[in-house]
Amino acid sequence: MSYYFLEILSEEIPADFVNVGIDYLGTAFENLFKENRITFEKIVSDGTPRRLFVWVSGLVDHQPDQEEEIVGPPASAAFDPEGNLTNVALNFAKAKQLDLATLKKINTPKGEYLAGKRFIKGRSTKEIISENIVKLIQNIPFKKTMRWGDKSFRFGRPVKSFISLYDGELLPFGIDGIEASDITAGHRFMWKDSIKIDSPEDYFHKLKNAFVVPEKGARREMIVSDILSIAHQYEVDVDIDESLLDTVTNLVEYPFAVLGSFSEEFLQLPEEVLITSMKNHQKYFYTKNRKNGKISNYFIGISNTKPVNDNIRKGYERVLRARLKDAAFFFENDKNVPLESRVEELKKVVYQEKLGTSYEKMERFREVSRYLTEVLNLSVEERKLIDRTAYLCKADLMTEMVYEFPELQGVMGREYGRIQGEPQEVYIGIYEHYLPKFSGDKIPATITGAVVSIADKIDTICGCFSIGLIPTGNNDPYALRRNTIGIIQIIRQKSFRIDIDKLVSKSLDVLKSKVNFDLEMVKDQVMEFIKQRYKQVLISEGIASDAIDASIDLFNDLIKIEKLASTLSDAKGKDSFNSIAQSYKRINNILKKANHTRTDYNSEILTEETERKLLGKINGIKNDFMIYLNKEEYGDGLNALLQLEPYINEFFDKVMVMVEDRNVRENRLSMLCSLKQLFDKIGNLSMIN
Repeated sequence: MSYYFLEILSEEIPADFVNVGIDYLGTAFENLFKENRITFEKIVSDGTPRRLFVWVSGLVDHQPDQEEEIVGPPASAAFDPEGNLTNVALNFAKAKQLDLATLKKINTPKGEYLAGKRFIKGRSTKEIISENIVKLIQNIPFKKTMRWGDKSFRFGRPVKSFISLYDGELLPFGIDGIEASDITAGHRFMWKDSIKIDSPEDYFHKLKNAFVVPEKGARREMIVSDILSIAHQYEVDVDIDESLLDTVTNLVEYPFAVLGSFSEEFLQLPEEVLITSMKNHQKYFYTKNRKNGKISNYFIGISNTKPVNDNIRKGYERVLRARLKDAAFFFENDKNVPLESRVEELKKVVYQEKLGTSYEKMERFREVSRYLTEVLNLSVEERKLIDRTAYLCKADLMTEMVYEFPELQGVMGREYGRIQGEPQEVYIGIYEHYLPKFSGDKIPATITGAVVSIADKIDTICGCFSIGLIPTGNNDPYALRRNTIGIIQIIRQKSFRIDIDKLVSKSLDVLKSKVNFDLEMVKDQVMEFIKQRYKQVLISEGIASDAIDASIDLFNDLIKIEKLASTLSDAKGKDSFNSIAQSYKRINNILKKANHTRTDYNSEILTEETERKLLGKINGIKNDFMIYLNKEEYGDGLNALLQLEPYINEFFDKVMVMVEDRNVRENRLSMLCSLKQLFDKIGNLSMIN
């Protein structure tokens, strides 16, 4: 068995590019070999900020030979009366490179035809790699690529060299003057000599001696180990954020953890400011005091160069100190300016060209939040707090701190509101109205935050749909999917009884004063968008897709939809439910075919005992059924309906609906239509598979 090894050495590519390259190359080589019927044992794809590599082991050297049967012209044209091959047959065989000895008649569904076999010699693995390697490298889907010098080749960053080895021998290729070889480089700063590679094992051994750890997982383990060692030594706790860990792992070829500190005076800043400065801006791991759980003035940075003196630590500290000094300056300036005075400044900020300023957006969702307080029947005091929260919640966008640290919007509004004496429900609501910010994020804990969050998000959704900014594929610049799921999460976790149809209508009515659009069309689009997101959420929780389809158009209350969909999903395994669902479809088909929609019937005309028994049972369970529905006890309601199953089955076994007597026929159709309407109250069972 053979191997193939590829390395692409370049200038440092961005951290998020590393994962893209690793994932693509592994998948691309796997697909290449599978498509060409080349077996292999294992593919290892990995890399650092300066190099991406692929190691394919257990490769066969050739494709297997292939025999292929090809069907040609009809036998009547391929053979003469004596059974000899005609020119038609011979020309076909020549064109398709068939072995004449294999030509014969075969029977097909269309009659007798000529068929023959051709043999395809398996090509060498080397040849297939050579034909495809350049294309594979050029197709790495970096979100941005560049050219350098006079080259036309585009890559994430300038490419220095390629290694291309097949079983220890050079498998040559070149891209724009860069020819593959068996030479690579070690660490940019700690190793100057070039390195000749004889095999993959040789590659890993020599690179580690040259201060390069090629495997991402190994670098990650080194970073975690060093962080925990420092944390133990200095008696602090470290939040090893997975996203940050992944980023710094892709920023270094050989990691060295460095402990730094900053002046304790900066601990007076809000924790989020400190964390943002360290984690988001400088890629440092922040630490916490083990005794009180608060942020400490120590941090850990990950260097790509071995510290030989204090210069790295001092550099880390100097950069962080400058950023924290700026933050402290902004904080002191901002907190002395009332949030209320900043609201007027929002009139100067364009939220979206067609939707107006941030002030206009605030006024819109403020009105929607007032509507929600009425729907939720909140107290006068709660309504005042919510209105105040809606009015102030965007004010911190005009602060110096948020201008410098945009990710702190909401956080700084909370802090300035607290310092300036706003009620707790207001300043917490200012922060919470942005929640949830991402999938799995917490939702607002306060009623103020929850109501204003829903109002703000529905205004964003309706506003974008009203001007045609509808998400397509991965294009969702205003995060409408995330906002929709946020609304859904809040409503469900808070058990808010909100009519989504009316909420959307209210938001669109408010928008009408600003934007000209087709109200009914946009409303339908928004409702469908929300329902599809909700369906995805419920499916992810294990509720059957068809049960959701049967429920989702019955109500505009998300809580009711969830209860009913869950009930129908659980019932799907019961024989009686499946029987009832099939009967519902049969009734539906009969009524559609007869174009019958009336529900008024005369019980005196029901002459058959079977139909009278069915009517009696319907009347017997109807009252309890409606009581269960009104209490939203859908399981009990469904069980009441399931009592009809034997009566419906007997009806269809013994009673002919479409009889010649028009009065009898129409009367039976009306009774079935009345029965269908009863079932419709617990879902469209025709959607159940």
